[in-house]
Amino acid sequence: MSEPPESDTITRNAKSNLAFTLMDLPEERRRHMAQFYAFCRIIDDIVDEPVMTDPERHAALDRWISVITCRVQATPGIEEEVQGLVREMQLDTQPMLALIEGCRSDIEQVQPRTREDLLAYAYKVASCVGITSAAVMGASSAARDYAVALGYALQLVNILRDVAEDCHKYGRYYLPAEDMELFGVTLDDIREQRYNYRMRQLLAYEAALAEKFFGDAEETYQKLSVEDRNALIPAQAMSLIYHTILEKMQGDEYRVFERRYGVGNFRKLWFLLRARIGTVEIPVPSLADWGFLKGNNEKKKD
Repeated sequence: MSEPPESDTITRNAKSNLAFTLMDLPEERRRHMAQFYAFCRIIDDIVDEPVMTDPERHAALDRWISVITCRVQATPGIEEEVQGLVREMQLDTQPMLALIEGCRSDIEQVQPRTREDLLAYAYKVASCVGITSAAVMGASSAARDYAVALGYALQLVNILRDVAEDCHKYGRYYLPAEDMELFGVTLDDIREQRYNYRMRQLLAYEAALAEKFFGDAEETYQKLSVEDRNALIPAQAMSLIYHTILEKMQGDEYRVFERRYGVGNFRKLWFLLRARIGTVEIPVPSLADWGFLKGNNEKKKD
């Protein structure tokens, strides 16, 4: 029995929200998205891998630049898969290159000074992922604005949710310095996990920006062709999942130092269905109404 492609193994082991939504795609699109997702996962892991030195990280990222621009012969495995994907689909590699440079900036991260600085970073590490994902999933170039707006929204939710982890695990701060100054929050407040009124106001301020981009993405999505909307069902499911995470944080007054917010698998499946049937508002059943599922998936958080 042959071994599964390396991209499948990476995607399956990641257990991410994006990987979860790919089940909705036709087989070929799913294979292509697994290859692209595996590329994104590897780039992110290079920057975060604790055993690598900074020169090793830069060298590994440079190697991937050469792979996706087809300047070197890819090694068997994931390099070969990603290089084949670029050639087979004739992908525009600029968003992929921007992703690499965005992740590279995290090696020696500098806190963004302004919201514009933050969005420039988010464009590289999230919106560019969305641009290429939309192409791989079969959407037309008309979906670009949707991908950019949704990328901003998802990255802002990640930043809000991971404030404590980014600080203590990686020594990184993504909340803009000007916004922190506006609400009287310091880096020491984050380091010491000081949960107070000023911190809540700051996080709510950033959450409002995320809400704006969720709204922009939805408005753009509704104007796309039926073909593009169908191609983007996994992306719409991601929007529903992450907006729910944002709502959980809002309802809980942003207790990001105490818990990590997520969505259980049952609810993810529901959102995937919601994305498929469109914008019809159907009440989401609670697990209390489904006795046989009680205590199952809601305990599993991302």
